[in-house]
Amino acid sequence: MSLALLLETQQSQLERLLELTQQELELIVKRKALALPPLAQQKQQLLIDIQTTDGELAQHPERQRLRDDYQPEVDALRELLATCQEQNQVAEQLLEQSLNGVRQLSNIMSRLHERQSMTYDKKAQTKGINKGSGFKV
Repeated sequence: MSLALLLETQQSQLERLLELTQQELELIVKRKALALPPLAQQKQQLLIDIQTTDGELAQHPERQRLRDDYQPEVDALRELLATCQEQNQVAEQLLEQSLNGVRQLSNIMSRLHERQSMTYDKKAQTKGINKGSGFKV
């Protein structure tokens, strides 16, 4: 495969990675966690493909031309990769913040559950009973 074709392939792969990362960010913001795993699988496969293309470029017999003839293309790919990495960092930080919020909510719910349990009344309706902090006589 020619260097030009490998560089075009890598550019389309990186553009697709950026697109997937932006979709991931949107899903995190919209709190659609169930849609994240399939996207993560696509991203993982794309990263493998990018790594394969990197290997092909590194082993190409004319790889020296990357520094001479194809330097502008290589620079553009590096910028695109940097953008992908920045977007990925933003998504990671947002996901961590979201998970921390879920953990805090879970802790609050656990503490509430310890103080209050559900039971049924005479009409078979659910009713909370408060265990309280002590007994009254």
